[in-house]
Amino acid sequence: MVQTRDDGLQIEVDRPHSRREWRIERVGWAVMAILLAAGLLGLFGYGPLSQTIAGEPGKLTVTYDRLQRASAPSEYHFTVAPSLARDGMFRLRFDNVLLEEVEIQSIIPAPEHARSGPGYTEYEFAMAPAEGPPARIQFQLQQATFGHVRGNVSADGAAPLVIDQFILP
Repeated sequence: MVQTRDDGLQIEVDRPHSRREWRIERVGWAVMAILLAAGLLGLFGYGPLSQTIAGEPGKLTVTYDRLQRASAPSEYHFTVAPSLARDGMFRLRFDNVLLEEVEIQSIIPAPEHARSGPGYTEYEFAMAPAEGPPARIQFQLQQATFGHVRGNVSADGAAPLVIDQFILP
């Protein structure tokens, strides 16, 4: 509001609701900055804070994103010690909880065999049992639903890996 003083000079009078609006505006800016920073860091998926590693280094590990988006591509990256191969094959067993609501796009390298049993799906990969660099297996998939997903991936000779994800809509 503008007032005119006795000497003819016009001054702006600060109203209480103007100060309140200014505070609300500044709080809104701060909230937007915090959400932007959280998104860039991966708190809403696909970023450095979202990615995690489970397992025992030197044996069997998996790298994946804790936060995913439904209908968006995602990956599981497994690192496997050659000592886990038995008779030239490595078997990786997934709880069906992890695979029920996903569409597997590709598996690199391709498994030799896949079989299902009560509550699990097992993939078998050719691997020479030798001392050498660890093998890498990549599952490219797409989540079909949203919510909390938690399941195990296991292999003979290694502790079970727990994959714990939250799928955002």
